[in-house]
Amino acid sequence: MQPIIFNKAGLVVSTQGLAERGLSEVRVTVNTPTLLGEAEFFLGFIGDYILQQNARIRHGDTLNYGYWIVKFQAAKDNVLEVWEYNPEATEFIPGGSLTLNYWKEQHRICDLYGAEFTPPRPDKLTALSDGVMEGLPVQAVRYPWQEHMSGWLVVTERWDKNIKSLTNHHTYHLTATRPDLAPFIALPVGFRFDLTGRHRAWVDAEVQHQPKI
Repeated sequence: MQPIIFNKAGLVVSTQGLAERGLSEVRVTVNTPTLLGEAEFFLGFIGDYILQQNARIRHGDTLNYGYWIVKFQAAKDNVLEVWEYNPEATEFIPGGSLTLNYWKEQHRICDLYGAEFTPPRPDKLTALSDGVMEGLPVQAVRYPWQEHMSGWLVVTERWDKNIKSLTNHHTYHLTATRPDLAPFIALPVGFRFDLTGRHRAWVDAEVQHQPKI
């Protein structure tokens, strides 16, 4: 059989080669040409998953891709179209731009600091101080917290250093409200980042080796 190839038409990328294997072709639409490369990489990931795992993706199936979640919807031409959660994770919408942008930017930051790509699930909880959701500059650290937590503690200059004054929010609420922080949240446990002056991130070995809180 011929290998799977990828066709581009404007801002749409689609597979070619799955149908001859008795499978549905897949296509994804993006909102900017800068994500076309990411879209092709994503479809390559999907193709490898299907062929190497002998898997079958059907209408209504969902898939975690890095930090975000996509869903496959059958179109009238029997192709599976990629939909994705909107930023607030309340509904699936056509296209894959948010998913692919999260993937691209989070990998960029992890590569910049030589870190393993370790995104939390978006429904995990993140601890925030007053001022974070209002847009103030932040400092953050990722602890080895319990499973229901992302591990991230994000604070501003308003924090009174009292752990009881922190509030927990689903991480998708944080990234919807503060998209500027989304590129950093795939940094692994033990990392800190500081966006109050110079934008920088680094490993805190003391935090990295702490037991789970």
